[in-house]
Amino acid sequence: MNYKKLSALLLAAGVISIAACSTNSTTSASQSSDLADRWSALRTAEPKIHPRDAAQKLGVSEAELVATNVGKGVTRLRDGAAAYKAVYDQLHELGQIKAITRNDNAVLERVGTVTKARLNSEGRVIPGTGFAGGPIDLRFGTDNWRSAFAVVQPGREGKVSRSLQFFDVHGNAVNKIYLDNEAGVAVFDKLVADFKAPDQFAALKVDRAPTKIVRKPNGEVDVKELRASWDELTDVHEFPRLLKDLGITREQALDLIGKDAAYRINAQSVQTLLNSASSQAQPIMVFVSNPGMTQIFSGTVKKVKATDEWFNVLDPDFNLHLRTAGIDHGWVVKRPAKDGVITSVEFYDANGEQVVNFFSRRDRNKEESALWRSIVASLARV
Repeated sequence: MNYKKLSALLLAAGVISIAACSTNSTTSASQSSDLADRWSALRTAEPKIHPRDAAQKLGVSEAELVATNVGKGVTRLRDGAAAYKAVYDQLHELGQIKAITRNDNAVLERVGTVTKARLNSEGRVIPGTGFAGGPIDLRFGTDNWRSAFAVVQPGREGKVSRSLQFFDVHGNAVNKIYLDNEAGVAVFDKLVADFKAPDQFAALKVDRAPTKIVRKPNGEVDVKELRASWDELTDVHEFPRLLKDLGITREQALDLIGKDAAYRINAQSVQTLLNSASSQAQPIMVFVSNPGMTQIFSGTVKKVKATDEWFNVLDPDFNLHLRTAGIDHGWVVKRPAKDGVITSVEFYDANGEQVVNFFSRRDRNKEESALWRSIVASLARV
């Protein structure tokens, strides 16, 4: 099977679909008012609680919490993929921003500026422009986005916090953009005015959480085909298409491919990896994803620190927060590519959901460094 020649139809089909429950929910005006009261009481009791954690405690989505303050510092923005793209196309006008992408157990925060996207002769964004390869490096999956808000609220040290927040069909945050300079306030205000939704209401429709993907029994997987297809890979981006074509999950492929290509490591290895990368100045790439967004950091990390339930990178322009209890195990994965073997280190929670993914940062058409391979080899197998 030649994955370089997969059709555009397969590319458009995307990743393995997840069946959603048939029923949805919509917060009414009265429900929104009640939720606003409960949200206010919770913030009084726990002033440092994060909205995502508060939403879980209150049994709602984060988007529903944000919507309770529409008209009180929160503005609903126009919905739809075209509107979302248009907003992001204008972010280069804001100057310095902070982009945040998270899942249940990882948060990636990156400060930087965005340059206006430039396209090559094939219509693709030139690396280093737009959101491809610069400081704010994003990969979008807007098909399941549903709502967006501009949020203006009191921030730290008496400052005003201004952000654009985007949520999926389940009300989970996919990406947040914070203005990180005072000179961009007028541009931010104009952007909000230009994309303000005609109806400013607090009621919000969200779909119930998707059902868990049913894993195909290992006995039904054509392992020979899996291994043959694996050997044909020439780029790491072909791997998701391989999974879709064979109808298997990511971890299932790692389980079955053989220990020469993938083997398990313990959860504590994420701390070993980050400490080693920091002390030895090994440039890395860090990927944090949710169903609607992947955000990538590329570079060296310096300040690595454990705080309470989190293990962190706390550098001036890059923060990574990993919930230690949420990481159950990891994998070392060695995929073939045209520039030699590409080694990644992936960490998962107890439910098999990916938390964070690491690669060596390398120049195009160059092999990964011997130092990176040495660091990976030091991680404890299980």
